[in-house]
Amino acid sequence: NALLDAVVETAADKVPLTPHISYGSDIEAELSHVEKLVHLHAKELSDRYGSRWVALKLLEGDAEIRERVNTPDLLEKVQVSQELLKTLFGDSPDILIADRRYGFISGACQEAVKHTVLTRHDISDKVDRVLTHRWLGLPIFAVLMYLVFYLTFKLGDYPMAWLEMCFDWLSAAIVAVWPGENLLWLQSLLVDGVIGGVGGVVIFLPNILLLFLSIAFLEDTGYMARAAFIMDRIMHKIGLHGKSFIPMLIGFGCSVPAIMATRILENRRNRLATMLVVPLMSCGARIPIYALLIPAFFPPQCHGPVMWLIYLIGIVAAVVCINLLRRTLLKGESVPFVMELPPYRLPTWKGLLIHRWDRGWMYLKKAGTIILGLSIVLWFLTSFPKPPKALIEHLTSQEQYTAEIRYSIAGRFGRAIEPAIRPLGFDWKIGTALIGATMAKEVFVSQLSILYSLGDEQDSEETLTLLQQRLRADYNPLQGFCIMLFCLLSTPCVATVAITRKESGKWRWALLQFFGLTAMAYIVTLCVFQIGNLLQTLF
Repeated sequence: NALLDAVVETAADKVPLTPHISYGSDIEAELSHVEKLVHLHAKELSDRYGSRWVALKLLEGDAEIRERVNTPDLLEKVQVSQELLKTLFGDSPDILIADRRYGFISGACQEAVKHTVLTRHDISDKVDRVLTHRWLGLPIFAVLMYLVFYLTFKLGDYPMAWLEMCFDWLSAAIVAVWPGENLLWLQSLLVDGVIGGVGGVVIFLPNILLLFLSIAFLEDTGYMARAAFIMDRIMHKIGLHGKSFIPMLIGFGCSVPAIMATRILENRRNRLATMLVVPLMSCGARIPIYALLIPAFFPPQCHGPVMWLIYLIGIVAAVVCINLLRRTLLKGESVPFVMELPPYRLPTWKGLLIHRWDRGWMYLKKAGTIILGLSIVLWFLTSFPKPPKALIEHLTSQEQYTAEIRYSIAGRFGRAIEPAIRPLGFDWKIGTALIGATMAKEVFVSQLSILYSLGDEQDSEETLTLLQQRLRADYNPLQGFCIMLFCLLSTPCVATVAITRKESGKWRWALLQFFGLTAMAYIVTLCVFQIGNLLQTLF
């Protein structure tokens, strides 16, 4: 009651309270200069609101005040002052002014509020001083992400080998008990289509579980909220909201829920821009592609760095695309970032396991439904029609294998598109695998497994190591990197395109995403391969 009475008494007091906030000598000098200009060129606004307040709003870039001033000469001089402050401090004037304003508020609170207990910065505040530091925050985030990718490969190698042995044993068991030469097409379907296709994807489950476990750990500790805060400075410079980082982060798991998560963005332009670039985040479906190709073309000490580089390229590409969209199709003012940082917590095993189970089960369910169905279809396309025996009976086993592939439906289609993708360093095999990957990215691996298993002798089972050896024999590291680059930047799976249509409300945004990302992937991969080829020739 005493507090309420004091508030009422203060409000009833007729003496105006006009606290003066000092913004520092450099800002005050420009503020004073703009204030004089406002008094001369915008006298009506100056008389109504006060020249200092109008000058502050102009320096902050307030759109409404700029519109009401509508004096080109004044606005040009204000822009000169803004550029000067940006050069002096390295930040936009609105951030500088807000920083000084909150500093004043903090000081006023410390003087006016009486605490009954001794105040102190707890451990959380001390940790935040380092993790959200202006200069240290971003490098720390980059190092943590590098460690996540390094551990994903290093620790995932062992369970991957165990799963590979299980699928090899299963393939060998089927071949061993198969009754002679009867129904060899069915044996091929089971060994090459089902086990080779689905198994080629499932063996990467440990890598996916480790990645999701690491991200869940960072989320549950409260660090990922700090990461969004750290990224806001970058997001703000390209015209996006700091909250856009949250859907982009979810995109490392799957693009579909990430696009649905853009609902947290109030501004439609920000939401659309984020929605269109989310597929550039390397989703869990791409991990099998990286886990197959990186060990095939790069030495063990490079596995973590190459994986980190691929993820970094996706983030940089997203930033470039957002900047382009916000300057062209989605022009508009960005809104301030306000987000409550949760306290740091020690994650529980139960919570981490629930996160991992949800993501892992989603992946297995896709492997058992979509990928199984597509693997059977792709096996059929790569198995039929069979070439006439007269054409292949005089060939060696490897030559027969190549002839059967080229004669199949998939081989014919792959050869038809090969002229278009040859400048990227790809052949018809990679082309057919990329087409299959438009349904689901994991299908790329199962398609290659099927392509490279046809023509094998019955006592030689396909393994991950053998597949990597064959890829290494057919392509060089530059081509391997370009394949990963194209898979990273190219069109997302059909489910992502469908959810983009649903969330945006228009097909044009979904089609822009589909064709725009494909065109970008083609151009970037073309440049990387041709420049890399030129450098290899010169050096």
